This record gives sequence, C-alpha cells and structure tokens, in this order.
Amino acid sequence: MFKLEAGATLKNVIIGKNQREGVHCDDHDCTLENVRWEDVCEAALSVKGGTADSVTNVLACGAKNAEDKIIQHNGYGHVNINGFYAENFGKLYRSCGTCGDIKRTVYLNHVWGNNPENALVTVNSNNGDVATFTDDIHVHSDEDNDDIVICKTTDATDGDEPKVTSTGVSENCVYDADAIEYY
Repeated sequence: MFKLEAGATLKNVIIGKNQREGVHCDDHDCTLENVRWEDVCEAALSVKGGTADSVTNVLACGAKNAEDKIIQHNGYGHVNINGFYAENFGKLYRSCGTCGDIKRTVYLNHVWGNNPENALVTVNSNNGDVATFTDDIHVHSDEDNDDIVICKTTDATDGDEPKVTSTGVSENCVYDADAIEYY
C-alpha cells in the first residue's frame, strides 16, 4: 500500500496483483499521475480527510478487475478524474455512503469504462454530492450497453447500506446523456 500525505504526488507506478489496499490519500490534496492497478482488491484509491476546499487529482490512470469501487471518496472536498481507463469494475467512483453528512464533488473528463457492473459513478443526493461529466465519456459492456448506468444517487446513512434514489441525469449527476459514447 502507498500512503500519501497532503501535497504528495505518486507518478508512473504499476500496482500488481495480490495487494490488500492500493493507495491511501489520508489527508486529501494528493495527485496520482500515470498510476495503474492490475487487479483491485478493496479499493484502488481511498481519499480521506481534508477540508471542503481539498482537491485530489487523478490524472491518466487506469484500473482493472475491481469487484466494487475503484476510487472511494471518504473525506471532504473534490476529486478530479482526468484521463482514466477502467475495465471490469463495479464503480469507478463512489462517494462514501456511510461516512456521515459530508458533501463531496467529483469531475470526470476523458474516461473510458469497459464493463461497469454497477454504475460509472455513485454519489449521495441527501449530502448534496455532485458528479460532473464532460462530453468525453466512453462506456462499453460485453453484455448490453443499454444496461450501463452512468451515474446513480443514493441516500447516505450512518452505517446501514445506502438506498438507491435515482439513476441518470439529475442535479447530483450532471451530464449530457446524448454525449455519452457507447462503443
């Protein structure tokens, strides 16, 4: 596991199989650039702590084989995902649904999602989370592209499994559905 402090950059790293945890950005405000996870265990990247103004940047990264989430956002603030390839995964990004009443935001640009099982992104509507997508989002399913969920909202809880409140475009999931490229 790589444990990053605020202000740290992890660059040009391949994280192989059989790791329990990938990267922890414990005080937010980290940058990951050109990092690849070959086989995600619990989560590839866990973003924790920080303040409402904290920003973590995920640039030109990729991950494969994540049973659940690739990026878990437990802390405060904002995550920028700019250039990401994900293959065979549950969710690319998940705003923590059991971490209390914390607003989180995520921005996604130049994302390729191949075989998402659950949704590309899941955020919490009752916390005011917002996921903003550019027009450069590409998704594919080996089974049926019509079944792909780009963005899902849940109601965060204090420990119980969050309940799904909606899927698709909303005030919490900001994107142009017609601009998503299915390949």
